[in-house]
Amino acid sequence: MKTKFATVCAALAVMALTTACSSNAPLQPTAGAASSGGAATTSSTVPKLTSPADGAQIPHLSQPVTLTIENAVSTSSTPQTYTFEVATDSGFTNIVYSKSGVPAGSGGQTSLTIDKRAPATAYYWRARDVNGVTVGPTAAARTFTIGPEIILQAPVPVSPALTGSATGRANLTVANAQTTGPVTQLLYQFDVSDSSSFGNILFTTKVPEQAGGRTSTGVTINLKGSTVYYWRVQVSDAPTGITSAFSNVFSFTFISFDPLKAIFVDNPPDVGSWPQTATITSINFTSNAMLVDFDRRDGPGRWPDAGFGSGSIEYTLGMCFNLSNQWYCSAVIQFWNGRDLAASGLPSEVAINWYYDSRWGAMQGHQPAQGEQIAMWVGSGNLRDSGNTYRERSDFVVMPFGGNYTPATGATALRPSLLSRPGSLPRPIGKR
Repeated sequence: MKTKFATVCAALAVMALTTACSSNAPLQPTAGAASSGGAATTSSTVPKLTSPADGAQIPHLSQPVTLTIENAVSTSSTPQTYTFEVATDSGFTNIVYSKSGVPAGSGGQTSLTIDKRAPATAYYWRARDVNGVTVGPTAAARTFTIGPEIILQAPVPVSPALTGSATGRANLTVANAQTTGPVTQLLYQFDVSDSSSFGNILFTTKVPEQAGGRTSTGVTINLKGSTVYYWRVQVSDAPTGITSAFSNVFSFTFISFDPLKAIFVDNPPDVGSWPQTATITSINFTSNAMLVDFDRRDGPGRWPDAGFGSGSIEYTLGMCFNLSNQWYCSAVIQFWNGRDLAASGLPSEVAINWYYDSRWGAMQGHQPAQGEQIAMWVGSGNLRDSGNTYRERSDFVVMPFGGNYTPATGATALRPSLLSRPGSLPRPIGKR
């Protein structure tokens, strides 16, 4: 009996209890029941809560949470079990999880993985040991907080519109996904297939979320003309791997652009066969202008000037529309060397400032819609009314109306709608 008392007392000393103990003195129980003879039967120390740390902040994604304690020391020969409780208040009047009869673990520790708890909530937890019918003392509670849940809504396709058309690099645009919680790095996965079931994915890519409320990418594979393709998008939070559902499936008909098959109106009809001696370097749509620059506009190797009245014209800025599956092109805005790029005029006034009368045939009065596939280009000299020209042209950049472009990145995200925003710039060279 002395040996048993000595062992228990040593354990109690390790647990930092202050109750005096000696081999000749009976153990004073911290909890227990008297036997029929009235003698103390069991005594236990308080279990020590070890994990999670008090005040721990736990991401919602890291659930379920595992609670770990350091086992209590008991004088009972009955196998120990533990009761764990989790509440939303320190007084434990609202217990949201409880588990009794948890067997004592090996190695001096016992762990319990609890059910997933609601996000963005602070919790209190505690534990006590049970020896048969004897309940040991309850450990002082600790707290942990489950962080907010990350929820990603599916992106919404914008362009090409449902059953719309695309050409050139086939730029795909979605409205950025609505999110809840601490997202950090959102990636948008664009898929293109030749069937609505996506059994055969022809193109897939992931791009970071872009500014302005929309995210875009260009399809870099060769698509077949007059062919229907299907596209969808989903978004994921890269660090956590949380992924949204796929967007609705949209389809588009790919329309190839070939300048040799385009119809040029109010310009020399053979512009498509002219040598390309310049390259578009940037296109930037603003609320007041369409800023188009190219590598032969300025500097020692710039295009030469062509006579125009008492002055000269260096180049003419043009646009192409796909109307009823036929491309029509016409360069109409004349620039002398040094003229501000903003002289192109308002994007919202293409119909009235560019193609305003019958000289432009099918192009007359056409106002491109936001996101509509167009082509931008320039020709050397004055191309209007088959004027004085050097029969040189740039490349044709096929892109959505309202987008931006550089050769390195292709077309990027559309700006907010530019079609109803007033401006104060002077109109291009006068109507005539």
